[in-house]
Amino acid sequence: MKTMQLVYSPDEDGNVELKKKLQRIMPTQIQDIIATTILLLILPIGFSIHYLYVLPTWYPVMGEAWVIRAVAIGLGIFNVYTNWFFMVKTGPNGKHSMLPNVVKPGFKHCHSCHSMSPPRAHHCPVCDVCVLRRDHHCSFGGVCVGHFNQRYFVAAVINLFLLTMPLVSYAWSLLNLKLAGGVSVGNIWQVMLPHLAWTFGFISFNQFAHVLLFVFTFTTSLFAFYLVTAQVFCLFKGQTRIEFLMEVHAYQLGFVENLRQALGSRWPFIAISCFIPSPLPTDGLSFVTREMFNLHTKDL
Repeated sequence: MKTMQLVYSPDEDGNVELKKKLQRIMPTQIQDIIATTILLLILPIGFSIHYLYVLPTWYPVMGEAWVIRAVAIGLGIFNVYTNWFFMVKTGPNGKHSMLPNVVKPGFKHCHSCHSMSPPRAHHCPVCDVCVLRRDHHCSFGGVCVGHFNQRYFVAAVINLFLLTMPLVSYAWSLLNLKLAGGVSVGNIWQVMLPHLAWTFGFISFNQFAHVLLFVFTFTTSLFAFYLVTAQVFCLFKGQTRIEFLMEVHAYQLGFVENLRQALGSRWPFIAISCFIPSPLPTDGLSFVTREMFNLHTKDL
């Protein structure tokens, strides 16, 4: 009697593994999907408009002046999306996908995970996992920002802010050209309420579109500035956002040392490229407190 054997091909195993990887990096929550769509679809459309329409207003496409500015802006865009990719790929816990279920000083029991949670780790209700040195949940990628991927988040928002600043200037200058007489005190309301100005015939659809382009660019830059400011504020105080809300001050080691603890030993260079290694001084399971740091400094 012959017996049947099930044969699994390497291709099937590879497809299953690829599917699992895609499920890990693709957002599943509605707010995460919307935010990620904005980042991966709407924002590139805006950048393309600046490349192909706004800049050529003053600089001919492929001319020297256009190329210089296009390359500089392109480098910023490249840094934003490569850092975003590594932020999602690395995750806040790095290789610690399963936290050690042990009892150590400073560990606390997480009632959601039913496991022991290290110091500075907090449970994310969206990701449904305890996150090492959790800062916040980033919807632009559907991943928490924590110990092992904060450097990529910080570098991404810095690059986004730096590249949108000149774009805001270009969009404003173009808007001044398109509005009759330029933007003035008398017609500033048309910029503030463009839908009403267009509805009642004070501006054309073409002018309305230019107002939207400026508002979109300015809003993006303003949002990036807020994210940079929020990160710098917490890093200055040696806190994550959660620790700021909980008024935890045990990890304030001074601004420079706070940066090293959170962003790695090469923190001054992380905004230049995500490919520059910046090793972290801790494994995310234990951290130096202010008392420990001061005692070590006195001993030296």
